[in-house]
Amino acid sequence: MGKAMSSVNYATNVSQRTPCVLVLDASASMNALTKSGKRRINLLNEGLVAFHEALNADSIALSRVQICVINAGGPTLKPELIMDWTDATDFRPFKLVANNATPLGAATNLALEVIESQKITLRQYGISYTRPWLFMLTDGEPTDSLIWDSASDAARKAEAAGKLEIFPIGIGAGTHSELAKVSIRPPIQMDEVEFQNLFIWLSASLSQMSRSVPGESVELPPTDPWASVRL
Repeated sequence: MGKAMSSVNYATNVSQRTPCVLVLDASASMNALTKSGKRRINLLNEGLVAFHEALNADSIALSRVQICVINAGGPTLKPELIMDWTDATDFRPFKLVANNATPLGAATNLALEVIESQKITLRQYGISYTRPWLFMLTDGEPTDSLIWDSASDAARKAEAAGKLEIFPIGIGAGTHSELAKVSIRPPIQMDEVEFQNLFIWLSASLSQMSRSVPGESVELPPTDPWASVRL
């Protein structure tokens, strides 16, 4: 899918926002069959539908959660901003197609850029916001290792400085040691068939954040329904 431009109308919705960038792995390896008989990419697409449904069941989240989506892999060699900042009320699920490599380094740099840019936009409109999230979901290691080293270091430093929260999620039992570099938060290994539960958890977590005061500590729902082991 092509890039969708942001259409947020801050004049009609002045609510506090909880911004979240989704960095989604759509590399060729996501075509792998799972124990369910379905391909990982298809389960990911089903997870996005569950995410949409869960957000729509929460009126507060609909007005306060903002989503931005970056495709790492897929039709192009470079990561794409396939959904610019969109309020949850206007979020619609979409289908990713798996292909090519896993440019997580470039995708991380892009995520950091759009987060800082969105902070400026929100401040310009006088909109308060909770700490932005960078949610990274991948089934492998970055293929742009040189970019990844600097990008993951920048992300980790930004998180340590309180500029964002990073949630690295590894799909299946593959080697995800590189994920540990991107965040001060240990990565979590997801059961490869639990995409729907993962995105339901994400919706519930963002919902709790959206109800908090900026800077407040929030206890997130347990990851038991979708996680297998910590990496």
